[in-house]
Amino acid sequence: MIKAITFDFWGTLFIEGPEYAGQVKNLRNEILLDAASEAGVPAEPAAVMEAWRQAALDFDAAWNAGQAMTPFERVTRIFAYLGLPYDEGLVALTTQRIVDAALQGSLVPLPGVLEALPKLAQRYTLGIVSDTGVSTGRILREQLMRHKLHDLFSGFSFSDETGVVKPHAEAFLTALDEMGAKPQEALHIGDIPRTDIAGAFQTGYPYAVLFTGHTHRNGQPEPSARIGNHLELFPLLENVFGHPPRAL
Repeated sequence: MIKAITFDFWGTLFIEGPEYAGQVKNLRNEILLDAASEAGVPAEPAAVMEAWRQAALDFDAAWNAGQAMTPFERVTRIFAYLGLPYDEGLVALTTQRIVDAALQGSLVPLPGVLEALPKLAQRYTLGIVSDTGVSTGRILREQLMRHKLHDLFSGFSFSDETGVVKPHAEAFLTALDEMGAKPQEALHIGDIPRTDIAGAFQTGYPYAVLFTGHTHRNGQPEPSARIGNHLELFPLLENVFGHPPRAL
């Protein structure tokens, strides 16, 4: 019997809005240029963009290896790529400014999110299990508040706060513990087989659904089902997973 549902965030509930990349990226570049000047080693915009790219590749490599990299660690690498002297206070301040820059951008809910989540919350305990980059759990909570969705969730697991990324079981168990739920009575929805589907099954979830409403990734293990719109969860819960939602 399904009592709890956990969701991935990026690519499952939200994506960046069309202006996000330019607006937020430009602001972050300006922040790094300011940091370089403050450090006494002025940098060119092209060098800042390259340092950001290299640090992003480092982040991806760590994530693919199942390791978490905090925003502070990422900015520390950017400083190194720019040849800036290490100053913990300046790195910390720059990190905070880069993280906060995400609040200047808007996120777009993916198909069915705004319609399905309030209805699901009437019957199931909801949680979020998300790997994070420079947009931390604090930022993602704020984005949920902006869309009036935050209070629908009773459990949160963000990798910058837990130090653990999916598919490690602790990432899922952190949210489930807050939700007062067991893996055996939970369903997970995410968009990446390697992290979301494998992680949920390894944690003991009986069901894991692959969301394909943004991108369609193939990989193992096979999910219990695929959906392109979160409203498709209702017939699955009623007919496939054996526990019909309350009449809405």
